[in-house]
Amino acid sequence: MLTGENGILSQAQKAGEQTDIGEEKEQIKLAYNAAVAKKQNTNVTYSDLNEEFEASKVGAEAKDTSPITVTFTESNRTYTIDENGNISEPGTGDVIPPTTETTGGTWSDEKGVNTPVIKNNMELVKWDGSQFVTDDTNSSYDYNNQQWANAKVTIDGVESYFVWIPRYEYKITYNTPGTPENGGTIDVKFIPTSQTTATDGYTIHPAFRDGTETNFENGEWNEELPGIWVGKYESSLVNKEDSSNITTNDNTIGNILLSENTDKVIAVQPGMSSWRYCTIGNIYTNAKAYSTSLNSHMLKNSEWGAVAYLTESKYGRNGTEVTINNSREYITGSAETSSGTTNDYKSTEGVLASSTGNVTGIYDLSGGAYEYVAAYYSGSSNLSNGNSFADGSSNEYSTAYTGTLASTAYKQGDATYETSGWHDDLDNFVYSSVPFFQRGGMGNASTYAGVFNSYSNDGNSYQRRLLPHVSCSKVI
Repeated sequence: MLTGENGILSQAQKAGEQTDIGEEKEQIKLAYNAAVAKKQNTNVTYSDLNEEFEASKVGAEAKDTSPITVTFTESNRTYTIDENGNISEPGTGDVIPPTTETTGGTWSDEKGVNTPVIKNNMELVKWDGSQFVTDDTNSSYDYNNQQWANAKVTIDGVESYFVWIPRYEYKITYNTPGTPENGGTIDVKFIPTSQTTATDGYTIHPAFRDGTETNFENGEWNEELPGIWVGKYESSLVNKEDSSNITTNDNTIGNILLSENTDKVIAVQPGMSSWRYCTIGNIYTNAKAYSTSLNSHMLKNSEWGAVAYLTESKYGRNGTEVTINNSREYITGSAETSSGTTNDYKSTEGVLASSTGNVTGIYDLSGGAYEYVAAYYSGSSNLSNGNSFADGSSNEYSTAYTGTLASTAYKQGDATYETSGWHDDLDNFVYSSVPFFQRGGMGNASTYAGVFNSYSNDGNSYQRRLLPHVSCSKVI
């Protein structure tokens, strides 16, 4: 009765451990809540937690991001806490469905790119002529022939599609030297993750760079990346139970948080009504909530630029403008036909609305609805709609711009001033009263919409502003 696994002493020891675990989790929760109160938002970092632990004399250390890892010195127990404050059991880290197995990310001489990073809730897919099916051979993509790698991600039973943007360096040659508005060409060279110094005359695109020593000035990540996954279509809102599309045609339906509506989830699919009527701050929070282990987040200006430059290069449309999505109902994957009507993503004219001119590319980059991105003018006093991230400084998830003059305040690779007015796309920059960037234009914007379209807004929820393409960086 006293000894053994089920004995009194063993049970007492287990009860004591559970009490200790409960106390440790409570200490993490108190530190998190204190940090949220100080910052007045939920963008808590491991440094914020360490400050609270030190102030409260708690023997614990936080590190890492998305999720944050907390280790207690005395017990050596480790917990994780995600951006919504969810705390795992010790040692498990199961804040979301586990995705531990990883392949890809290394240089392929045969393919000439870093291979796509795949986790165990993802699968590489290929087009069989009518639909995307599993690509067991890892052979479907060929960037030299404008065939980009695609993956299917399944979260909460809902399927979404993403496209791999491999690490590259770029060089812009202007038609008139020093005059971006007169147009030019973009040359792209794919490079391995180990290459951290650019070829002469080229720039390694910031979306793939480690920005920890430069305060994420140009929209970098927190380590060198082999590539990023970007949503294949504009994001939509669906019911988790049956994956049915929800039309967000007013603020009551659209301006919600997934953390408070757990029966709903993001989907990235064609033929869906885009998620609109959501403030930029809620968009930011919802995009991060999609998948912590995949480091999902709202697309940054740098990542939009990475897609735009690859699209403009010989590996994409090679200087041909992407056809506009002219759907007045904001249906993802739509395309304007030569007769002015609307067609779907896989038709002969429909594929011209993708970044490759075929079904393997990214859609909805031109038209559809304006897309907010996680970038803003930090000198504005009108940042309340983005209070979940717009705290005046840059990090791996958002970028702060310190000026309002495009020619001096732009960031390398962000597809604003460097490509100003290309394809006659609108090129407005942010300023004090409208401090948030939005990209792509909308369906009725005629020639002004496009991958180089840049506009500004106050971050509020509108019909034509939507949850953008979701990006997944550092897929580990």
